[in-house]
Amino acid sequence: MIYKIQFVKLFLSLLLIPLFVFGAEDNIYKEVDTIIEAAISDSAWPGAVLVVGNKDGIQYQKSYGFHTYEKKEKTRPDDIFDLASITKVMATTPAVMDLYEKEKISLDDPIVKYIPEFTGSTETATLMKELVSIRHLLTHTSGLPAYKSFNYSEETPESIMASILSTDLDTLPGTRYVYSCLGFITLGEMVKRVSGFPLNEYVKKNIYTPLGMDHTCYLPPSDWMDRIVPTEYSEQEEGYIRGRVHDDIAAGLAGISGNAGLFSTGKDMAVYAQMFLNKGTYKGITIFKPKTVELFTKRAYLLFDNSRCLGWDSPQGESSAGVYAGPNSFGHTGYTGTSMWIDPDNDLFVILLTNAVHPHRRYKYPNYFDWRQLVHSKVYEALDLTKENPECVWKERWENPKVRNQYQEKTFWQKLFNR
Repeated sequence: MIYKIQFVKLFLSLLLIPLFVFGAEDNIYKEVDTIIEAAISDSAWPGAVLVVGNKDGIQYQKSYGFHTYEKKEKTRPDDIFDLASITKVMATTPAVMDLYEKEKISLDDPIVKYIPEFTGSTETATLMKELVSIRHLLTHTSGLPAYKSFNYSEETPESIMASILSTDLDTLPGTRYVYSCLGFITLGEMVKRVSGFPLNEYVKKNIYTPLGMDHTCYLPPSDWMDRIVPTEYSEQEEGYIRGRVHDDIAAGLAGISGNAGLFSTGKDMAVYAQMFLNKGTYKGITIFKPKTVELFTKRAYLLFDNSRCLGWDSPQGESSAGVYAGPNSFGHTGYTGTSMWIDPDNDLFVILLTNAVHPHRRYKYPNYFDWRQLVHSKVYEALDLTKENPECVWKERWENPKVRNQYQEKTFWQKLFNR
């Protein structure tokens, strides 16, 4: 009887092979889709947009889930996200790159050359701050602390900026890495002082408009509101933050800041990534020279074994880029739940946009970080780009191959024989 059943299965399989081979549409990203849906079920994020592409453009784009866990508004491919700290590499860094190319600044210039108020509380503190260069700020080695809290009901954008510029250093410049929002806020102010334009106007004129990035901006207009994905619940506002920047300091600075405040879509970000893969050019439009792109996207090595580039990060350790990102990859993440990685070694970019701080930032830990790494890694596997980066490691949750591969779709033969 057992042999008879096995014979019938084999006979049926032979009959179905033509249908299996020629009748099924092959989506190489099925496992990635399943993983993103599993992450939604695990409350890593309520909705997401994934964009995968190369120097020729977008190769795969899909939206998943909903704007909120109430499941009233579906996430759409053209939804607009608060990018949080991706602002650092899509606004502040390209503005600095542009000023550098135009020879308006030098990377080793002391920042006090452009911002005289960049001083300390004592004479010694001021002397230390005079050593801080633009390069130090770009690599988070300036000695500035990471962040600063304010009583926003009693502060103005002017008083907040003055307080940031007069913040004392924690360490000597160039001696320690501390990821600092204050450093990039300072860079954003420098762009304003040197160019004569606020940061938002400068990048719109010199970067976004030439690239046709029509849905990338600070202070998004009210008619975009239904496309903007909400972030965290605000007790003060008695509702979700939607259409204004989530970051507190950026909000205190009236929404325009060097550390956060930018809103964008997956499609616009793909254009930006494509431009970088093409060494500064997009559809015949040159934004940067190739040597400028190379300078800013390679590791700066101001400190030994530090992965920071000029503005950008590069993959190392439990990187959000995954374990297969090439050694020359560069990218950044945003606190709200956004990530973008550009890999010139494999001609690939991967953009994952989520609102992981919804409805509260505690939802991020640890699920968002775990699933983000798996998504980026599985995109590479889908493309058969499985050479592991020796500097990168799996997060503990995914160290067991059986665990990280449980979302793979069974083959025709596995389904047939129940394996």
